[in-house]
Amino acid sequence: MNGCGVFGTDDDRVVCNSDFVCTNAISADWTYLGLGDEAVQTIAINPCNSAHILAGTAQSFSSGIQGKIFLSTDCGENWEQVWEGGSVSDLVFDPKNPNYVYASPHGMIRSMDGGKTWSIIDNGLDPHLSFTQRVFSIAIDPEDTRRVYAAIGGFGTGWLFYSDNRGHAWTPVPHVDGSGNEIADNRYLLSDLPGPILIDPANPDVLYISPLDIRLLLKSEDRGMSWNLLLKEDNAEIYPIVFSPDYTSIYALVRSHSGLAEGGLFEYNLQDGETQLHPVTHDIDEKPQALEVFKAINELIVATENGIYYRENGEWHVYTGEYITGYPNALKSHHNLIYSGIMPNNEFRSNGGIYVRFHK
Repeated sequence: MNGCGVFGTDDDRVVCNSDFVCTNAISADWTYLGLGDEAVQTIAINPCNSAHILAGTAQSFSSGIQGKIFLSTDCGENWEQVWEGGSVSDLVFDPKNPNYVYASPHGMIRSMDGGKTWSIIDNGLDPHLSFTQRVFSIAIDPEDTRRVYAAIGGFGTGWLFYSDNRGHAWTPVPHVDGSGNEIADNRYLLSDLPGPILIDPANPDVLYISPLDIRLLLKSEDRGMSWNLLLKEDNAEIYPIVFSPDYTSIYALVRSHSGLAEGGLFEYNLQDGETQLHPVTHDIDEKPQALEVFKAINELIVATENGIYYRENGEWHVYTGEYITGYPNALKSHHNLIYSGIMPNNEFRSNGGIYVRFHK
C-alpha cells in the first residue's frame, strides 16, 4: 500500500496534518483492511493523522469472544490489539488533542497516548454499571474538550453523565423540571438504549439525544439540565441521528413498526422547527445501523444490514461490493474515503473486518 504516512510524536505534543489522505483504496471498489475474524462495530480516525485508525469490536456471548480495540498507524495495513474486554460500542478522539481517546467497552476507558495504552475511568459511573447497564455513546465538547459526556442504558433505565476533567470523575446530569426543581434521576430521558449525543459546534451548551427505545428526539440548551421534546414517533424508532452538513437540520432514520408509522429519512429544521419525511428504499428503512455525513459530497451515507447507501441530489444509490455478505455495522468517512466495519453473517459464513473505498 502506498501513501501511508505517520505523523505525531511520542511526547504530549500533537503534530497535525489534517490534509493527509491514505491512498490504500481502489476507486469504486472496496479494499479489505483486515480484522476478518472480528465484528467491527465502531471506527475512529485521528483528526490530525488519517493514517492513525482505531477499530472497536463486539463481544460474542455464544462463543465467549471478548470485544477488542485495534490500532493501526499505517492506514490499516497492519493492526495491533491494544485492549480486550467487553463489547466496544463507541470510540472518540479528542478533536483538539488526539492523544486523548475515549472508548466504551462496558464502562469508560481512556487512552492518553493515542490508543496505545488504556485505563479504566469509571469513577462515578460504576454504581450504575451492571450486567444489563453499560455505556453506549460518548461525546466531547468541541470547545472545552475536558468536558466529556457518557450515556448509559439497558433494560428500562438510562443515565446521562458528564465529566469536566477528561473522565477522572463523572457526575449525572441533573434534569430540572418546568418548575425549576432539580431531579437527579434523569433515567426517563434515555430509557433502554441511548443513541448518539450531538453537540452543536456553534454553541456547545446545546445538546441533542435520541433515546432509541422511547422514540424521541430531545434538545437541551443548558448542557443537559433541562430538555425539550422535538419529535415523538410512538410506533417508530428515531435512530440514528446526525447533523446536516451545514448544521441547520438534524437527520434521523425513522424505522416504522407494524406499518403504523411511515418510515424514511426524517429532517428536523433547527431554525424553524419544521419537519420533512424524505422517502427511502425499503432496504434502508428496514434495519439502519449507522448514519454519517460524507463531507466529500456534502451528503449522507447510511449502513444497513442490507448494504451501504449514499444520497446524491436527493436520490439514494447503493455501494456495491462482494463483501456485503456480512452486515455493515459502522461507518466513518474522511476526505473522499469511506470506512465500513462489518459484522459476520453466520448464515453465509462470511467474514467480518474493516473495509475502505473511494467514493464512486
